[in-house]
Amino acid sequence: MFRRATVISLALLLFVSLAATAGTTGKIAGRVTDSDGEPLIGATVMITGTAYGAMTDSNGEYFIINLQPGTYDLMSRMVGMGEQTKEGASVIADMTTRMDFVLNPEAVGSTVITVTDQRGMILRGVTSSVSVVTRDEIRTMPVAGIADVVNQQAGAVDRGGLHMRGGRGGEVSYVVDGVTQTDPNGNVSDQSLPLSAVAETSVISGGFGAEYGNAQSGIINVITREGGNRYSGSIGMNGNDFATLGIAEDWTWGYPGTWWAGPRFDGLDNNGDPDPLEPQQEFAGDKPADFAEARLTGEIALGGPEPITQYLLPAMGLDIGADVRFFGTVKWLQYGGGTDGNYGYLLNTGSEQLNGNLKLTIKPNPKTKINLSGFYRNTDSNLYGGWAYARFEDSYIDPLTGDTLPGTEFRYGLPHRNVENYSIGFSLTQTLSDASFLEFKVNQYSTSDERRIDDPDGGVLGEGYSVFDWLNYTPTRTQDSQGFYRSGANRAAWYDASSATSTVRLDVTSQVNQQHQLKFGLEGKYYDVYEHRVDTASGGNIYMSDWHSFPHAVSAYMQDKMEYRGMIVNAGLRFDYFDPNYNDYPADLTDPVNPGTSAGDDDHIRNPVSVSSKYHLSPRLGFSHPITERDVLHFTYGHYFQVPDFGRMFDGANFDLSGAFPIVGNPDLEPEETIAYEFGVKHMFNDITMLDITGYYKDITGLVDMQKNYFTAVDAYDLYINGDYGNVRGAEFNLMRRPSNFISFSGNYTYAIAKGKSSSATQNYSYAWAGWVIPKRESFLDWDQRHMVNANFDFRIPRNEGPAWGGTRYLQGLGLSVQWNYGSGFPYNSSGQATADPEINGERLPFTMNTTAKLNKMFWMGDTSLNVYVWVLNVFNRANIGGLVDAAWYDADQDGNGEPDHDPRGSMGNPNAYERRRRIRFGIDFEW
Repeated sequence: MFRRATVISLALLLFVSLAATAGTTGKIAGRVTDSDGEPLIGATVMITGTAYGAMTDSNGEYFIINLQPGTYDLMSRMVGMGEQTKEGASVIADMTTRMDFVLNPEAVGSTVITVTDQRGMILRGVTSSVSVVTRDEIRTMPVAGIADVVNQQAGAVDRGGLHMRGGRGGEVSYVVDGVTQTDPNGNVSDQSLPLSAVAETSVISGGFGAEYGNAQSGIINVITREGGNRYSGSIGMNGNDFATLGIAEDWTWGYPGTWWAGPRFDGLDNNGDPDPLEPQQEFAGDKPADFAEARLTGEIALGGPEPITQYLLPAMGLDIGADVRFFGTVKWLQYGGGTDGNYGYLLNTGSEQLNGNLKLTIKPNPKTKINLSGFYRNTDSNLYGGWAYARFEDSYIDPLTGDTLPGTEFRYGLPHRNVENYSIGFSLTQTLSDASFLEFKVNQYSTSDERRIDDPDGGVLGEGYSVFDWLNYTPTRTQDSQGFYRSGANRAAWYDASSATSTVRLDVTSQVNQQHQLKFGLEGKYYDVYEHRVDTASGGNIYMSDWHSFPHAVSAYMQDKMEYRGMIVNAGLRFDYFDPNYNDYPADLTDPVNPGTSAGDDDHIRNPVSVSSKYHLSPRLGFSHPITERDVLHFTYGHYFQVPDFGRMFDGANFDLSGAFPIVGNPDLEPEETIAYEFGVKHMFNDITMLDITGYYKDITGLVDMQKNYFTAVDAYDLYINGDYGNVRGAEFNLMRRPSNFISFSGNYTYAIAKGKSSSATQNYSYAWAGWVIPKRESFLDWDQRHMVNANFDFRIPRNEGPAWGGTRYLQGLGLSVQWNYGSGFPYNSSGQATADPEINGERLPFTMNTTAKLNKMFWMGDTSLNVYVWVLNVFNRANIGGLVDAAWYDADQDGNGEPDHDPRGSMGNPNAYERRRRIRFGIDFEW
């Protein structure tokens, strides 16, 4: 009790003086001198077209803070001296852009300098490992969304989720306009924001500052666009649903190639057993077609002055006296689907998605800005996980009666899924002085996930069922000898989950002087999280979870960014407090429930107690030391704290011990923690080429694991505990060449070793269920990829450039962007091992390699442009293994040549073992 009171008192004390937010603004700083290098005192530096500006001090230095990411023009002037204008200064969130001016006597006149990508090859004020991708860069990349942008960065591995520098999935925080948008029930992020809404994306893979919390492995920081002072917008569409247009067959995505020439399996009778008298068969999804992904994407964006307050009301004599602008986007995405249930990349899978973003910016005066923003996404999935049900619609023989029965529609066997996400927010930015400003934010991010199976008698399976009804539900599922379901519903009979995260935050930034920028912050979060799940497993076992929890959290930080010409230091301290707010936990885990009661009864838990709140202090320190004009050393050290996935904390925490292998959540889980170090050097070969080499080490403790607890001599349940650990070490090489002679290049190579006791919180549970002895030593993690290369090549001829024939530049606007990705093989468990001491992930799959290309041509008419492009994914049609259907089949020597066949598809040739083959999309974008 004393500990909890102390923590609450400390949190309240910090509330008075601190604030917390993710960085959304940047800074311009520099020096104004005369032609002899002497400082000019009292010179002004203004951002043209705005009220932002500053005056130089006694050393001729100035700074301008609280700038949105983007490109600005600056002008410096002084009485008796001429003017100098610099056009195209780029501002990046959380970073300092240096712009120096040299003024000549007034008689010499004014000068205008156009800055070309003035960010510089080396961002000297950056101490963390960060990659910044601007809107202009995203527009030329062959990517469909933010996730594709992130996956091109060093250290990012997409293997059943995003793993950054060897961490588990769910350890990366997704931040939009300074607010975290991550579902705490699973720690998953929605990265479907339309790209036309994005102004800038930053990926921080190491050394992130104290302002960022509840993340162990990385930060994805997205800043959305605001409306300008004139109307602008875009309309775009791309896809390859040529079957709908009548110019291609209604085929699903296929796997052409010589190895795919034969049929998939021998002929089968109606019971699914091999029958040599029946013709050989293949699944419709195996037919080759580059133009049959059936995917369409449409996107519309519009922004500018808000018409009602800026035009309509003033015309009526009602002027609100404020500058109001808006920017909004709508995106529609469709893939798979069709009418036959077999029209999509994964068998029986189709999906439609609608999402949009709207931001309203109100400026009552030059010192005040208000943003009202909202985001919405709805994803409707037709079916999922359909391979085991691929023959569900075929007739079959009832194994009990011998009768021939007709097949059933897929919707009676597989769930229909609907996912909704929305965010609504308010932010106030108030300039306190030329050197200080505050930001106040209120936001709610909500998610819902519903999965239902249609009932042939109408409605959905389980509609209106009570807990008692589910416990007495007897599922029936019929399988043939080949492993395909012929009747009955998927075991995921019912799923309902929702979460609402309400956030209030305040932050204050003060540029105390030219060298010190102080940031203070506090953040409060209130969670409303719910889940109701029914798993109708085999053997009559029914596993249910039904919980509704209301945790809350408080965090605070203080940070000082010290910028000197020979050293930049980022020093910060973060405080995190988390209260699970759970008061029904058994005092004795070996005797958790009262006999004769059921989960949900008021007296079910024996001797219930409240679980304790948790708190943590996380120091963060970063250095950047310029050695020469072309070389910089950088170093970071930090502690990173993260609350476990709420599903591990509350799912099953009501101690429903029905079923043969019950899993129980643990609201008393401690936070997971990572201590990370990194050291690197940046070298600039010339004005356009730079190499960054960084080595890192991560020590990870307190990861969620599982432990078997016996409550009788023979009955047990599995409880989530903080029992796992791991470590990661690696090196990253980043090479960048800025555009020159129409060509630019960026690439990275990562060498990494990721080891740990388990690859997931449920690995021990799965091994125990299979009869394996739980390993105690570390092994390679499932996403351990020793070598990884990402290369990006871009050839682009800007407007009014390139060769001319007869006075016309026909090649202007021509562009080619190519991405090449290589990854060494992921580990897997070899088959046929003894259960007493198995070697975990002791074998390796083959390497993967993929090439994506986008060829485009732009046409201009004044301020409007038309962009036509062709986009090819997996250009060389490689058959990359994505995972093993059956490890024993993969290791087997089926053809008798003495070597394993290494066929990942299993005995039935499941095509889902391979990553997607070549896809060709065509698109068009119109922008004004």
